[in-house]
Order: sequence, then C-alpha cells, then structure tokens
Amino acid sequence: MIPEYKEITKEDLEKYQSLILPMVYKELTEQDELDAEYICISSWLDDRPVGALVADLEENGDINLLSVWTVPDYRRMGIASALLDKMTLIAVNIYEWEDNQYGDDVILKTMYSLSDKYREVFEAWLMENDFSDFCILSEADDDKPEIRSATAEVHFYRMTK
Repeated sequence: MIPEYKEITKEDLEKYQSLILPMVYKELTEQDELDAEYICISSWLDDRPVGALVADLEENGDINLLSVWTVPDYRRMGIASALLDKMTLIAVNIYEWEDNQYGDDVILKTMYSLSDKYREVFEAWLMENDFSDFCILSEADDDKPEIRSATAEVHFYRMTK
C-alpha cells in the first residue's frame, strides 16, 4: 500500500493533534497561516492520517524539524523517512536550491520525545543521516520520556539571483 501525502492546513489541523508534539501543536494553533512559516505535511493510509511532520522555515534557510510522528501500527514502513524526504524537497523548492551552484550550509534541527525502544531506532536513523550534537532539552517526568534534540549540517547548492 502506498501512502498519500497531504498538506496540513490551519482548517484541518485538529485532525493531526495526536500526531504532533503538544507544544508544537499549541504553537501552530496560535498562527494565522501555516504555509508561510512552516512545512506541515501528513501521510495517509486506510483513509486516515498515520504520520505527520512539522518544520519551521527560517529566513536564512535553516529548517527546524519540530515534530515528526508515525502511528505505532504503521511504523517501520518508511513513513517518517518519506515525510523527511518530502520536507527536504519542499524546502528545495521554497529556497530555490539547485545541485549545481554554490550555496550555504543548512542546519536541520530536530526535537523528539520517544520511549527508549523507538528513540534508539530514530537516533540510529539520525546518525546514518549525519545528525549529531544530541542533547537532552527536558528531563523525563511521570508519564513522558525526555525531550531530546539533534542537528545535521547539510550543504545545499542554492540558485544565485
């Protein structure tokens, strides 16, 4: 089965609440428009959302990966990886990056809060994709794992105007 990918809009944001980190969801609800400052995309299978990604676009070309999540029953199917790939393709178009001209390095940043079982798999994927600078942003509490972050420096070639 091939997932369908959709943009998350302000009007349908509520459908994705369980797929977005609570502090990121709250931030999105306070925005007038999402597409001007964020990349918000979802993955659908079996007529329901099974994954979501939210990234913050900075004026200097940095992308802050704020939230990426896949429903547990749909994990290990490449959904989160596909969302990350789509995020990069969208950013390439927004920033008009090309692969044949010189440009700046871009810092991809991610925050995640996962149980050890999933955190280890996600961190292995991050390391395979050149993420480093792993740190704990918030300690675990009674029922939630700690919030961690990592960054990756990626060189994109950008179109000169």
